[in-house]
Order: sequence, then structure tokens, then C-alpha cells
Amino acid sequence: MPVTDDLESKSVKELKDLLKLEGLPVKGRRAELIERIQTYSGQPKPTVAWQYSNAKKDLRKALMDPHSCLHKMSAKEVHNSDPKYKQYPLFQEHVVELKKQVAEEKRSVEVDDLAAKMHLLSFPRSELNKRGYPHWEGHAAKTLLEVDVANKLHNMMPPGQLLETRDKYKEFPPKVFAKHVYAEATKQKAAGFWADKRNKKAMKNYLQNVRDRSSV
Repeated sequence: MPVTDDLESKSVKELKDLLKLEGLPVKGRRAELIERIQTYSGQPKPTVAWQYSNAKKDLRKALMDPHSCLHKMSAKEVHNSDPKYKQYPLFQEHVVELKKQVAEEKRSVEVDDLAAKMHLLSFPRSELNKRGYPHWEGHAAKTLLEVDVANKLHNMMPPGQLLETRDKYKEFPPKVFAKHVYAEATKQKAAGFWADKRNKKAMKNYLQNVRDRSSV
């Protein structure tokens, strides 16, 4: 580790070069750079840089969770809470910085959500689309069709005949309704397949929810 006099004689650029060699952050004033070199220079380097590490990913995920216990912990307590955090000597600085980033992202999302709500209040969606029939999303027919497809009614009769079984279906043109029947059947078939491949919990919950409604 360079002695203090050697560090004092170096330019800011040279100090930053030393920090880069150690894999340490280069932000800060001259005094902070010197202190960082004196504190951490020569210590074992983490196997993975902080910005690419699972430690950062896990910490970010925890900070995004409003129910995480990390929100009530100090940076030092977080540092000592998990072995993978301890390999990063500047972890406490990383925690503070990441908390700021997450807080800013949450504020940005809140602003976007508010803007979206204001837009919907100012320009409410009409009951009918430009073609003169209801919007499928949010319509009772969509929920009813999920149940009917789960009960395999689409295999027992063509879409035109299925359309005649419910008044809500009749609000849609036959060709449009037929497309939704095909889309829902494809969705449920795919959900059953992917339930064993990926996103198991979400897909299984979706199928179970449909089955529950179909048994009512």
C-alpha cells in the first residue's frame, strides 16, 4: 500500500488509476480517494465485481420489496447479514447508493402511475371500440369464456354455436368471438404445458383459478 506522502504527491488521475487497479470506486474528492486507497488497497478482491454480482441483484430485489426486513436495518447490519455481502469492503457505500437508486425508481413509477390515472380520468375509454362492439379486456364475456374453455365446451360445439349459449357472447360479432375462443383455448393449452417448464407457480395458479370458477 502506498504511504500517505506518496499518495499526496499524486494527481487525482493517478489516484483514480490506483483505485481502478484495485477494482475500487473512483468517485469522490481527492481526500476520499486517498482514504479509500489507504483503507482497502491490498485487500483480497471479490471474485465478481459488485455491479455484476448476485450480491447486488439480491440486495436490489430485497430493497424493492416493501416488506423486506432490510429496510429497518443499518448498512452495517445488512453487511453482516449475509456471507456473500462480506466479500465487498465497500458494501456499506453500495447499500446507501442502491437505496437511493431504488427510491428514485419507485418515485418515478409512482409519477408514471399517477399520470396514467389522470389520463384515464381525463380521457375515459368508451364502452365500444371503433368497430362498434365492446372491448374484450374487462368484459364479462372474457371471464365466462375462460370457464367454458376450461370445461371443454369449445370442443363440443363450433364457436358460432357457443356464442348463442350466453347473452354476453352475443355482444360480439361471430368472427371476433371465434378468434377469442381460439386464443383462449391456445392460452390454456400453453399454460398447462409451461406449468411444467417455467413460471410454474403463476401458470398453475391461473389454471386453478379458472377451474375454481368453472366448478361454481
